[in-house]
Amino acid sequence: MAQKLPKISFIGAGTVGSVIATLLFQKGYQILSIIDKNGTSALTLAKKVNCKKIGIIPQDISPLSEIIFLTVNDDEIKTVVKELTNQKKLSLKNMMFVHCSGVYSTKILEPLRKKGALIGAMHPIQTFPKYLKFSKHITHMRGIYYGIEAQSGILKQIEKIVSDLNGKPLIIPEELKPLYHTVCAFSSNYMTMFLNTISEISGKLNLPVSWTEAFGPLMTASMENAINISPPLALTGPIVRGDYSTIDLHLEALSKYTPHLLPLYTIGGIEIARIARDNGKISDKDFSEIICKFRKFIKNNAIPKITRGKK
Repeated sequence: MAQKLPKISFIGAGTVGSVIATLLFQKGYQILSIIDKNGTSALTLAKKVNCKKIGIIPQDISPLSEIIFLTVNDDEIKTVVKELTNQKKLSLKNMMFVHCSGVYSTKILEPLRKKGALIGAMHPIQTFPKYLKFSKHITHMRGIYYGIEAQSGILKQIEKIVSDLNGKPLIIPEELKPLYHTVCAFSSNYMTMFLNTISEISGKLNLPVSWTEAFGPLMTASMENAINISPPLALTGPIVRGDYSTIDLHLEALSKYTPHLLPLYTIGGIEIARIARDNGKISDKDFSEIICKFRKFIKNNAIPKITRGKK
């Protein structure tokens, strides 16, 4: 006999909530209510998942809900929790509340636990740019990991939901959630920033081809080498070779064409030197010389004022 699926509601109808709700609906879960302060967003998602009840305040969720996902922005979770704990309309006892924040632990839901609710966290390790087509978001969810943390009474249920989402659970201790989310930021936001840097500098070269065509093979090979071998062993370039005159020319070129990128290059260079030293690619003496070079440059060159770039 098939296990009965829990009835689910969502507070937050943004991209993350909409994607998870849609995937669960496709797996046979009943979505009882969609709550969002933007009524239009709630209605749009409700139509996708055949949900009959929408609202704009947390206490509008269906009292028959067994699991309530909080898929609002991180800074809104405390407000939602406060509204839920202060309201008298709804009994929270034995309801399961799961937030989808990567940085917060279940402690942020503690007031709900004190009201008799079970609490957990389930964070999809994926990026959700707003411009992307909804179908692409759905595709990108296949086989991803979810950082999860929960009370023992709800952990198995969250793992089951992750499995139904075609995902894989990754248990993250609550004290490590901020560090875990930092890794997520480096894996996505900072990676994207570096790609934008490559695109921006390439734009100064008047190339006859796109930046992705010209430098894509180099980026792809570097990524594959780092993943398949190891990042330290894949590390190459002038810092590893000790080509100090090349570094000077880089700094000179950036000063002339993209001076706002100098802090990124110098701080990044210091970290490259540390990785190279710690993995035997350069000596302590070379490391000290490179660090002194970068620090001297930073000291003698004021960080340029950041101006609005082209959109």
